[in-house]
Order: sequence, then C-alpha cells, then structure tokens
Amino acid sequence: MKKLCVYTCITGSYDNIHEIENKESGVDYYLFTNNKDLKSNTWNVIYIEDNTLDNQRLSRKIKMLGHPLINENYEISVWQDASVIWKKSIKEFVNTYLKENSFASFKHYLRNCIYDEANECIRTRKDKKDIILKHVEFLKKENYPKQNGLCEMTVFIKKHNDRIVRKTMQDWFEMVCNYSKRDQLSFMYCVWKNDLKIDFINLSVWDNQWFTNKKHNSKQNITHARIYYGNDLEFNPLFDDQPEYRIKSNKYSITSKVLTDTNVIEIEITDVPVVEYKNLKIEGLEIENITYFNSIDYKERKIFYSNSGIIKLDGKFKNNQKFKLEVELFPLDNVEKNDLIEYLSIEKITLTNEKNNLNQELEKILNSKSWKITKPLRKFK
Repeated sequence: MKKLCVYTCITGSYDNIHEIENKESGVDYYLFTNNKDLKSNTWNVIYIEDNTLDNQRLSRKIKMLGHPLINENYEISVWQDASVIWKKSIKEFVNTYLKENSFASFKHYLRNCIYDEANECIRTRKDKKDIILKHVEFLKKENYPKQNGLCEMTVFIKKHNDRIVRKTMQDWFEMVCNYSKRDQLSFMYCVWKNDLKIDFINLSVWDNQWFTNKKHNSKQNITHARIYYGNDLEFNPLFDDQPEYRIKSNKYSITSKVLTDTNVIEIEITDVPVVEYKNLKIEGLEIENITYFNSIDYKERKIFYSNSGIIKLDGKFKNNQKFKLEVELFPLDNVEKNDLIEYLSIEKITLTNEKNNLNQELEKILNSKSWKITKPLRKFK
C-alpha cells in the first residue's frame, strides 16, 4: 500500500482546475468530478456519479468518505479544496502536523463554537435559516457543548482507514445530508460524538507558508447583486437577483423597484472577498438608518472582508418605489489582503458590526509593544 495521496473534488462548474505547479515525488494527485468537460495535464481525473445527491453534497461525499481508489491503496490522504495551490512539500506538511493522532486540521481563526458559526451562517445566508435552526436544535438535544472548538475544513490530513476516523467521516456525511450542508456546522459534533483525537494546526488556513488559495471560478469578478425585501428577511424574503446593474471603472450602480411594502431592504453588492467601498449614494428612498455587515474600518478605509458586502436599509418603503444605489468598489491586491488577514487574525477576534469599539481594540493590539517587537520575525507572502 502506498503512503500518501492528495485529492480534491469539483462538481458542476463551481471551480476551475488549478494545475499542479510542482508535482512531488511519492505523492499521487486525484481530482474527482462529475463534469466530463474537465481535463487536466497534472491531476489524475476520476469521473464520479451519484444521481441521489446535488453537486454540493456529492462533493462533500468525496471530501468526507473518500473513494475506493484512495481508501484501498493509500495509508494517508490529504483533502484540499480545489482553490488550494501548494507552495511547499506536502510530505513535509504531513510529517509536521500529523503527529500523535490519525487526523489533523486547521483551527478556525475567527470562531471557536458551532453555535456562533450557525448564527453567522444565518446572518450571511449560507443556508436556509429554518434548516440551520433545525440543525442547532438537534445539537442542543444531543447536549453538544458551546465553545467546543471549530475547524476550517479547506485542508485536512487523515489516516482514512482508522476505525474512529472512518466512523467520524460517515457521521459527518450523514449530518450534511440530513441537516445543513455547511460542513463546519457538523464536523466538531461528529468529532465529539466519536471522541476523535485531532492534531490541531494553529495557523491561518488563508495565510500560511504551505499553500495559497486561488479564487473560485464563480467568484472572480464583482458582477453580482441581490436585493432582499420584506420585514421577515430571515425566513421568507422577496428578492431581486437580476436588478439593473452597471459598472463603469470602479463605480457600481444598481437600479431596482421595491417589491413590497416593507421597513427593511438588504442589498448584497459583491461576490468578491475583500473590497474597499466608498462614496455610497442612494436615491429615491427615505432612509432612517444604514447598517453595514461583513464590514470593518481598517487604516481609515471601509472594507467588506467576506464573500458578500451587505447593506441594510431601515425606513418606510412602498411597493414599486424605484431607487438607485451607487458605490465605488476597489478590490484589494494580494499584499493588502494578506495585511488585512494578519490584522484580523492576531487574537482570533470575532468580527461584529454591533461593537462600536472594534476598531479601537484592534488598534490597541497593533500598537502594543509585543506586536511591534515581534513583527520583523513574522513573514507573510
């Protein structure tokens, strides 16, 4: 039996293939897909089918359960999202972090609790609220504890034929089939249930010496807008996902009509992580309050730091009111992104727009003596 393989999965057309830049001797590379148009010069492409699963859960199936080709021929497997590009030796990575146990994964750099992650998924609409609430209710009935840890599942290492690992992966897949598709909401519960011991990797999965993350195929350009209408946005929002949308240089304009009498409108204006926004103007509506989500003030700049910049408008809005939003958006370059990641991950700060002193607390950390002394020793690429 061979020792090590790396595998990933692309279903539908969500990702594009990133070819392997430096294939490593002693490591085999597998890409599983149900898209027969995908070809690769560097990956071993394996076509898969399962008509009982949607694309997301089919990808989760491979991610969690592996594949007979892997399970029957290798001792250790490394899962990587298709966005990952390795910079250093995978064998060295495995030898460094898979130490005493049969599973190794990255700690989440912002949160430490499934329940907090569930709230964030509801707020950013990563899954339907009723599904997530059902998921959370199940965890509570199981007496799953709060603040029990959270992992980033972009890359992980496993001895996939270890009995406890195999049972944990099976339970994990059943959870994403029966409850929320967000795999981070299930993983630590399954770890807890099976008493799986983990070697935690105390690095940022987004900024480390081992690999970089390339953008998903569907999120390469700022070309998306969706507007939600209604007082019950979390459960039954009306939405316009094809508003009139124009781009000129860095100026984005969105024109739409209010779909119902409401006191709340939420506008998602971007699908690209980490953009600066400025000069917001809204015409045609009487607005009482504006709240920004997934936003932070950083070095006198306002930044949307997540996959969707959300603007919430409070007021009295009438059906068929026409309005126009204009905003300037400036994607951060890679150096600026890494600086921001460094800034956000210093103390694993939980980001929230409701805390007015967030920026002050972050500035205290950046200006602290220990931070300034150790800064020359840190390397970020």
